[in-house]
Amino acid sequence: MINGGDVADGDVVELESGVSEVDVVVETTDADASVEVVGGSELQVGENELVVTVTAADGETVLSYTVTLLVAASSDTSLAVFTVNGSDVQDGDSVDLEPGTSDVDVVVETTDADATVEVVGGSDLVVGDNELVVTVTAADGEATQDYVVTLTVLPNTDASLAVFTVNGSDVADGDVVELVYGTESVEVVAEATDPEATVEVVGGSDLVVGGNELVVTVTAADGEATQDYVV
Repeated sequence: MINGGDVADGDVVELESGVSEVDVVVETTDADASVEVVGGSELQVGENELVVTVTAADGETVLSYTVTLLVAASSDTSLAVFTVNGSDVQDGDSVDLEPGTSDVDVVVETTDADATVEVVGGSDLVVGDNELVVTVTAADGEATQDYVVTLTVLPNTDASLAVFTVNGSDVADGDVVELVYGTESVEVVAEATDPEATVEVVGGSDLVVGGNELVVTVTAADGEATQDYVV
């Protein structure tokens, strides 16, 4: 008997995932015969051979009985560890990331060491929502589960200028530029530090004698933060 059920030579006994040993009961017809049982413990996933060897009372006659113990592979698709940038996350969570973040550090460990993991979406991030998908395939090769986390890269609030020149000369907010009599326009180059920010230039043409206000307005990528640079 194996786990309380009768078996015979050549039988296959299916066992649940995680079973590492079985209860084997053997009684010989002749009480004077001896029995050796090998293979009923330390079972692995898949086929395991249980061999019962009976030696008759004469010490010479030997007969073996073999049963295959089939341990099912695990269908466990759970995660023991799931972190993004060192913080625990779970399926359905959202993570806010600093402006400019292009990738995150994802650590995933399955509960069952024999399960496999595929991670998609932790790099090449863009401003806004990005989907991180962790797919776990159980050891049985059939059961799967997706764990989805939304990575939200916040838009940049940077409204600074990397380049600001008038007629080829660097200028800054509050500067005064003196121009020769008769000048009607100037060449203004204004480039935002963040390429996603927008720049508006007002006042570089139709100049008149005296003070003329040149205003460069930078609107950050978040659409809210703004900065005026006046010359």
